[in-house]
Amino acid sequence: MVEESGISTFELSHDPKSAAQGADVVYTDVWASMGQKEEAAERERIFADFQVNETLMDNTGKDTLFMHCLPAERGREVTDGVMEADYSIVFDEAENRMHAQNAIMVTMNKS
Repeated sequence: MVEESGISTFELSHDPKSAAQGADVVYTDVWASMGQKEEAAERERIFADFQVNETLMDNTGKDTLFMHCLPAERGREVTDGVMEADYSIVFDEAENRMHAQNAIMVTMNKS
């Protein structure tokens, strides 16, 4: 649907460097969710090359944004430098999620 509209494209890649090249947004998630902590060491080994760091972000587009759904494990999934950079919108994303969740709760509670 996205590609049919001609507005944007979506690409799945197993190579973080090529995926980030020219990207408008870099979005990552936790490597081990709650309930998977016993798998954390193995997942860290597998995903180590997927860490979002300054080198990866330098390979992106001029106005690329960084997003993470939080909580982020700094130093593993993402570096402190990326989390705190001007192009990081993770905290705006979290705040907007709260407002969206509140709106859903209000809508669901209307009888």
